[in-house]
Amino acid sequence: MGIPGLARRSEPYAECRSAQQLDGYEAIVDGPSLAYHAHKLALDGSPRVPSYAEINTEAIRWLNSLETANIKVSKIVFDGALPLSKRSERVHRLEQNNNRVRNYRVQYPASSCPVPTYLGSILHAFLAPSLREALLDTPFASRTRIEPGEADDWCALHAKDYARSIIFTSDTDLLLYGYPPETLIVFFQDADVTTGFKAYCPEHMRQRMQLQHLAQFAFAMTREPSHTSDDLLRDAKSLELSSDTYLEFSRRYAGRTAVASHVSEADGQPLPLQMLDVRVSEFIYQALDSSPTPQVYLPLLVEDPNQSSAWGSGQDYRELAYSILVPKTSIVHEYRRKAQGISVQELSMQGMDVSATDMMAHISGVSKWASDRTISRALMWPLFALSIVLLDSKTTPAVPTVLRMLNGDFDNSWEFIHLTARLQAVLYSLRILRQVITVREALKGHDKTSTDDVTLQMSKELSSLPSIADTFTVPGQTRKILAQHEVLRNMVEEIYKASGVEIPVDHASIKKKKKQSREAERKKKKQEQRQRAKPQTSNVYAMLDS
Repeated sequence: MGIPGLARRSEPYAECRSAQQLDGYEAIVDGPSLAYHAHKLALDGSPRVPSYAEINTEAIRWLNSLETANIKVSKIVFDGALPLSKRSERVHRLEQNNNRVRNYRVQYPASSCPVPTYLGSILHAFLAPSLREALLDTPFASRTRIEPGEADDWCALHAKDYARSIIFTSDTDLLLYGYPPETLIVFFQDADVTTGFKAYCPEHMRQRMQLQHLAQFAFAMTREPSHTSDDLLRDAKSLELSSDTYLEFSRRYAGRTAVASHVSEADGQPLPLQMLDVRVSEFIYQALDSSPTPQVYLPLLVEDPNQSSAWGSGQDYRELAYSILVPKTSIVHEYRRKAQGISVQELSMQGMDVSATDMMAHISGVSKWASDRTISRALMWPLFALSIVLLDSKTTPAVPTVLRMLNGDFDNSWEFIHLTARLQAVLYSLRILRQVITVREALKGHDKTSTDDVTLQMSKELSSLPSIADTFTVPGQTRKILAQHEVLRNMVEEIYKASGVEIPVDHASIKKKKKQSREAERKKKKQEQRQRAKPQTSNVYAMLDS
């Protein structure tokens, strides 16, 4: 994100700083940008697609390298909600990424496809929440913050708490805020503890440009992007700073953030907002603000564009989550793929055909089945998600594909890719439900009325959902064996039977068996021919006497 061309135009103002020169600085890290940077680090030089766990490891290693250089990581900031002004930009980005997936499908129209490395970070739909979750198990947990707004706004705000701070980001917008004189901005691509940092000091830049605000230069760029830097500087100096258009543009860089009264607590109960993913956090803010049409932007899953949206799987669980916090008159707008594009799916809470009791019975049934067989929760939940996918499927997936998918063993098929997306749609829908229930419990103060019993039971069960890094695989990553093949096959076939779904005939196996049978028959006949050709005595010379 950021203003196109601003990074290039800012190059002449860059300052090279060594790690020693930055000794004692406080680092404020843009969390989502760090997640994407870690993805690049994990991908660098690797022939395979990195897993979520590998990406998280790279991010944590990078943070540790800062502290080793005596640059203290003070804040790691994640989005809690994106401003209304960014909605069109978000839909545009969803469309762009969806088009890349569609183009990839066009390139490989048959049933098979290579590892989709072409899609880059699009393969990892849950990068930021996965990293935020991983940080909770590190010494950086207390410094990781989900803020009620956009991460870059809050990075700028936190920088004002320190005389000497560095903001690490990939967003050029961070250059445009007002800061203390020694504040530095470093883009992740320019941050190397070993070789040094290419840093930008907004205050030094402003002084050299002789402007009141750097936003003037950026605004001039948006109006005349083809102008030279010298022309842009003249344009910036001649701006009418009281004009409505400039004030509208520069308002977001004023460093002021509006915090709703319910952000930190409601009815005297603290809200667990630090445990939420941004999609859930955004929904919570809208629900608590009594929005009649809350907007939910579902992550773009890499799936087969020729099939129905993977987000159709698990929709009942998301609807239940929404209904817990919004009135029945509300209509939730989900942004997700439909057919070949991104569109709004309206989910009316009024006519919702969802039974929490039935859902709880389903979860309890699979949970007990798994417990009786000493199946780990890390495996139980994907198997539960499989049971939901089976119930929603028009065409039953082949068992061998399911086995490979559960173990992250990509077979270069679109069926594998789409099945992975559907399973993750269910798992993430359960995650949304768990987080919403957690907020509801905080709001109600754990008021255990009879109508809440099912929800509280569900909360208890959902508390065992594994992390994204422990559960979500990416087509092309290193295999992640949850169970040995035959053991897993037995479990999967039990899930098929319990779901009332007939196990599809494995035509490939039948062909293989027929081929093996023909080969065995051929060998048998050949052996018989050899036997008939052999003499009936061990003395080969006896034939001469006959």
